[in-house]
Amino acid sequence: MKRTFVILLVTGAVFTALSFLFAGIDQTAVQNIRWTMFVFGLVLTVVSAAVLIITLRRAPKVKLIPEGADYRKKRSLMSAPEITLYRTLCEILMNSRYAVFPQTALVSVIDKISGGGFRTELFRVADFCIADARTFEPLLLVELNDASHKRDERKLRDDKVNAICENAGIPVLTLSLDDGAGRIRSLLKKYL
Repeated sequence: MKRTFVILLVTGAVFTALSFLFAGIDQTAVQNIRWTMFVFGLVLTVVSAAVLIITLRRAPKVKLIPEGADYRKKRSLMSAPEITLYRTLCEILMNSRYAVFPQTALVSVIDKISGGGFRTELFRVADFCIADARTFEPLLLVELNDASHKRDERKLRDDKVNAICENAGIPVLTLSLDDGAGRIRSLLKKYL
């Protein structure tokens, strides 16, 4: 609709401008055509401009959430096994130069520098990121594998995350629910 009124606005302006081409001719018929073009062009321009201004001021209401959608705050940022692993990681790394961040989106630790297109693949979330506590440089991503990681679509997601992280130069440590503090400590020593 706006496009139509822009076209009418330009058309009106053109008619108004063309009417001045006949300004030097004295014939009455030509003068009548000139004034008709001028008035038509001027009216078309003014009306189109007014409609455009009104239309632009009345921006359509944008639905911020889909109709019928309902949202609810989660009870916790992490699942119970993730909370247990988080506490274990914090205990192991306590008084060290490392910080543990839960639920870290890849986009927070990796920049897409080529390959074009969108960076939606970076909106996946790693369970934890271990970073330098002073510079906040991401050093290691930690994934906790539970039963959900055995599904085919989840395996594909994990493979994509691992490939992206490998390409970016950030290692991924995959742990299971059975890994105890001693095993986690020895695995962390390989990366930190």
